[in-house]
Amino acid sequence: MKNKFFKSWSVKFAFVLAMIFSTITTVYAGFGISPPYVSNQQLTRGSVYEQKIILVRGDPAEDLKAELTINIPEANDWISVDKGTEFILPKGEKQIPIVVKVKVPNSAAYKAYKGKINITTSSVDSAAGGAVGIALGGQIDVDLIVTDQIVTDFKINGVAVKDLEATHEWLFWNVPGMIDFEMQLENLGNVAVAPSKVVFDIYDSNNETLLEKTEAIKVGESEPSEIKWVTAQLPTDLTPGSYWAKYQIDKGDQVVKEDKLHLSILPYGALNHTPFEEFSRMKSGDQVQFLLIFAGLLLVLGIITFIISYRITKRLPKK
Repeated sequence: MKNKFFKSWSVKFAFVLAMIFSTITTVYAGFGISPPYVSNQQLTRGSVYEQKIILVRGDPAEDLKAELTINIPEANDWISVDKGTEFILPKGEKQIPIVVKVKVPNSAAYKAYKGKINITTSSVDSAAGGAVGIALGGQIDVDLIVTDQIVTDFKINGVAVKDLEATHEWLFWNVPGMIDFEMQLENLGNVAVAPSKVVFDIYDSNNETLLEKTEAIKVGESEPSEIKWVTAQLPTDLTPGSYWAKYQIDKGDQVVKEDKLHLSILPYGALNHTPFEEFSRMKSGDQVQFLLIFAGLLLVLGIITFIISYRITKRLPKK
């Protein structure tokens, strides 16, 4: 009885041990995909979605040729890979990133699209007539849904602010200081999105006295499913110095993020802005005035050039 019991447990122990060693070998010499899926449940017609995927090799001892086969019924043409469907996994590199891009046509039906992208690898040497290598590979599951529902949502993952020049005169116009407030915006919806409002309350260097309240006149946006640094531009008339700013980022009537940060305003000329940058920082009314004056000068110059050319031509002897 004891022998039978011992034999039974010996077989189980040996089986478990074999499984463990088998797993270790697979991890060392195998091939992995992270994440092993492309999934988006709220695509709309005309939207674009990208998924970064890492191909992982346990033992990159040689160059491997990777081949991708796309099989998503009714949606094969929507899918592309930045490296193409055939590329090399270089020797010595354990992690190779690829980007799978989904571009939904405007005629797409509102429904689910499921399929897979198969990845197989083979030795480059074997393809050239050398020794036959062991083929490794994996599968990327694709799960997409095209919907007619519009989703506008985002979150702010981080913020930063650049030093700026103080307000100053340029040519005949006043150019306010322009705060470039950068936000890492993660679009959680299926249409392009941007904060509805970005506001700064600027205090003195002791963070006690409110000196100015300013609101963004221009805010960048992020495309669906995109994580992107966007810039909000806020004008200020403050002089050079060190300040504290309390910022607030809104999504509709909801405050998404608020906090405070240090703000450094430098004297005019410290950042060596180009004429185009100076123009971009002018108030919109001043920009229109500048363009009208510039266009008028060009018109006058054109008329003068035409008159001079006409008189010179008239004085030339006829042939």
